[in-house]
Amino acid sequence: MELKKTHAELEQRVEERTAESVKAKANDWLSREIEERKRAEQALWESEERYQTLTEHVSDGVTLVQNGKFLFVNNAFVSRFGHANANQILGKRAVDLISCGFVQGIKGIYGKLESGLSGEKFFRAPCITREGREFWVEGYHNIIKWKGMPAILTTIRDITERRLREIAIQGETERLRNENIRLRSSIKERYRFGDIIGKSKPMQEIYEFILKAANSDANVVIYGESGTGKEMVARAIHDMSNRRDKVFVAVNCGAIPETLLESEFFGYKKGAFTGANIDKHGYLDLAGGGTLFLDEVGELDLNLQVKLLRVIDGGGYTPVGSNKAKYSDFRIIAATNNNLIEHVNKNLMREDFFYRMHVIPVTLPPLRERKEDIPLLVEHFLKLHCNSEERQSLPVKIFEAIDNHNWPGNVRELENVLKRYLTIQRLDFINPRGSGAANEVNDSGKELPQKNAGLRDAVELFEKDYISKVLNQNKWHRGKTAKTLGIPERTLYRKLKQFQLTMS
Repeated sequence: MELKKTHAELEQRVEERTAESVKAKANDWLSREIEERKRAEQALWESEERYQTLTEHVSDGVTLVQNGKFLFVNNAFVSRFGHANANQILGKRAVDLISCGFVQGIKGIYGKLESGLSGEKFFRAPCITREGREFWVEGYHNIIKWKGMPAILTTIRDITERRLREIAIQGETERLRNENIRLRSSIKERYRFGDIIGKSKPMQEIYEFILKAANSDANVVIYGESGTGKEMVARAIHDMSNRRDKVFVAVNCGAIPETLLESEFFGYKKGAFTGANIDKHGYLDLAGGGTLFLDEVGELDLNLQVKLLRVIDGGGYTPVGSNKAKYSDFRIIAATNNNLIEHVNKNLMREDFFYRMHVIPVTLPPLRERKEDIPLLVEHFLKLHCNSEERQSLPVKIFEAIDNHNWPGNVRELENVLKRYLTIQRLDFINPRGSGAANEVNDSGKELPQKNAGLRDAVELFEKDYISKVLNQNKWHRGKTAKTLGIPERTLYRKLKQFQLTMS
């Protein structure tokens, strides 16, 4: 009996000890689990603190969006949208801050990203501040896990200023494109392009060239005989280009003494030489942002060509008397009536300088190759130089002579011939290689007054013509002319005013 009791007590003690051991182990496990969780929570808190600290010290806006709503926004984001603190944004829908036209696009991006599908991680969109002001942002989306669920981490940057510049450039590009289309569509119907007159096929090709050259910033060389209008074409290219608001500097390279070339192009500092009393800007300074027109570029000195090459290649230039380099952004349009390739072969022009100039070449047609433009040019010059308000016409005989002439001096010669004709009522073509007039057409076939005009008008026409001839015979010496005509000088002076006669 005692043995059974002792055995029962022993079993009870074993059970109690076992229970205590299990309880101890359970308590120990629970304690470790609680400690582990505390450490994990502490690590998470520290991680969140570090992340929040980092995000608050960056200039870009940072947000965390889950289920379409803001869970976190940094101070940069709050400030950019015009809010006082993050509480005014947290819990709101992300699309509420996007401009109306882009809401569906952003919704689509968020939907794809949160569902794990591929979507656009880069975006650009207009947003709205608390006051309703629109501004542009660009940013990046990234998928992260937040409390076991997908969330979208977004960074944004304000690009309003850049976007407005892009929009302005796009608008200007579109305007220029439309202007180009308009000009091209009407160009075949035009007989005038700026100050250039001509409707012939060669001139239509020149107009096309002007439009193409104006859309580029490359250097241009204009070839053509003297008097074909090379400077007019250069000015037209400048006026059509994006440099039109800046200056057009024309330089006659053959008219500058060799000793002054460098100071004229690069300028000089006060005291650089005798007579340099002030600082002077050179042609390169004046042409900054605009166009430098080098007329008769083949006349440039070889040493100056080397220095201009350095400037064209971005190396800068130094004014005379200075040791400080200067830089100027200009476009070169050159003109010549010579063959520049021959100049290179004769060592009159550096080959490297030639290739810098000869990027876009064009050759202007001489007047003899576009004679169909002569009537337009004659009409233009008559309107320009005729003293009377009525438009003056030419007799058939005069016009035939003009049409048959070869015009070695081109449009400039035509203008001078017409000015001379309007003054002395005689058409003559000067041959610079001969002596005097190579060809002369007297205006004996001068138009008579209208049918109903009386004798007085006919006499005045004859009188005007005769006085002109006597004046020219006496080389416009009024005393001799009055004596030849047999009239007082006072009467001759009155006649000159009456008939508007002036010396050519």
